[in-house]
Amino acid sequence: MIRKLLALVFALPFFAGAQQTSEYPNDYLSPAFHAGRRAAFREKMPANTVGVFFASQVRVRNNDVDYMYAQSKNFYYMTGLEEPNSLLLLFKEPVTILNKTGTEFLFVQPRNPLQEMWTGKILGVDGVTDRYKISNVFTHEQFSGSTVDLSKVDSVLTGMYNEQILSKFYPRRRGALVMDPLSRMATLVDSAIVSNRKTVNAGVFNSIMQQLRGIKQPEEIALLQKAADMSVQGHNEVMKSARPGMTEYQAQAVMEYMFKKNGSEYVGYPSINGSAANACILHYITNQRLMKAGDLLLSDCAAEYHGYTADVTRTIPVSGKFTPAQKLIYELVLESQDSAFEKCKPGILYTEPHAAALRVITRGLTKLGIISNAAEARTYFPHGTSHHLGLDVHDMGSRGPLEEGAVFTVEPGIYIPPGSKCDPKWWGIGVRIEDDILITKTGYRNLSAGSPRTVAEVEKMAKQKSIFK
Repeated sequence: MIRKLLALVFALPFFAGAQQTSEYPNDYLSPAFHAGRRAAFREKMPANTVGVFFASQVRVRNNDVDYMYAQSKNFYYMTGLEEPNSLLLLFKEPVTILNKTGTEFLFVQPRNPLQEMWTGKILGVDGVTDRYKISNVFTHEQFSGSTVDLSKVDSVLTGMYNEQILSKFYPRRRGALVMDPLSRMATLVDSAIVSNRKTVNAGVFNSIMQQLRGIKQPEEIALLQKAADMSVQGHNEVMKSARPGMTEYQAQAVMEYMFKKNGSEYVGYPSINGSAANACILHYITNQRLMKAGDLLLSDCAAEYHGYTADVTRTIPVSGKFTPAQKLIYELVLESQDSAFEKCKPGILYTEPHAAALRVITRGLTKLGIISNAAEARTYFPHGTSHHLGLDVHDMGSRGPLEEGAVFTVEPGIYIPPGSKCDPKWWGIGVRIEDDILITKTGYRNLSAGSPRTVAEVEKMAKQKSIFK
């Protein structure tokens, strides 16, 4: 069996978006991109302020096992660095720190051959300087209580300050309780803020980051498209392979295999694979049920690529064909999504796609006799239609008029759990259709359009041969 699986893996062609000519992918965001983001942030900073960006901490899962490291998205956006124990300072006006003058200063992990033998290479000062083209780089060991003079700034702009201070102690190897380097720096920043009586302005920090991250640059859109393409391939393979007698976790395995094969480093969020009544649980991630003939399978799964995640949902008949009741609900959700798409263009309020989808679903549920008044629609469509998408699956972005470069989801759904106040023929039907939308100059582009949406298209793909059967 293992030999067959290995033969399958190596026989399959690599996804075009993951092809490369060097040892590692060459489509990471460039140092120029991150430098541009730092410059854009600094341009929006008030006078006499400093921006403080903390890397994420290493988190203990249990005993001496850590969670897989995930960098702070704001820190990554500004630097590209994916190592812990790091701190970025951005000043509005030039200052001198450790005999270097400038507006940006980065403190990173020093090289450690023993640690690197166990967990991989640490870039250190020279490596970070060379790779990310940042001039003023120091080790975190050089950061002390006198490193930063806050007496000359009016306020400190940061978004993760409270979390870092409150979690500065945590258990490490063999039960020892220690302060990690990142928390030591956060504590020193805290002491400097308190002793100089400065304010922490998270509101301005978050406002600037929302403006920047809410509008994607061309390099970001390219990565989001690749993440969407990987996600589409996963959903399409599940459509082809799903069958009665398969488990939800096997559908998840097919999905995530396709992501990984095509170059995805992570899933964008815990995979949701809910069949029958489980499809009515919005964030169902147990994925243990044995699927049966006549079930629907709702798969809300997506790949993350170089930090950027897609978010795609498809709902399919496990037997390959929708029942009459399932088809009615599915086509109602599809109609509501198409109605929302029509509102996806510059200048339209962010809330309009949801309003359009809700109108269609309310009218349709009433016509089917599932609800008797408009207020009841929210019982079966309890969530919003959209959220911004990017470095986070629920990304930062404006809820005002839509702008070119905004990327967000359009994901209406109808969920009718057993015991609902309607005809039992509808019970256990859960349908969500979700696509990733980029606002263009004149309208929108569906980044995940490669996965079938209509009843006829889904049933047609279900008949195609899967690599897994």
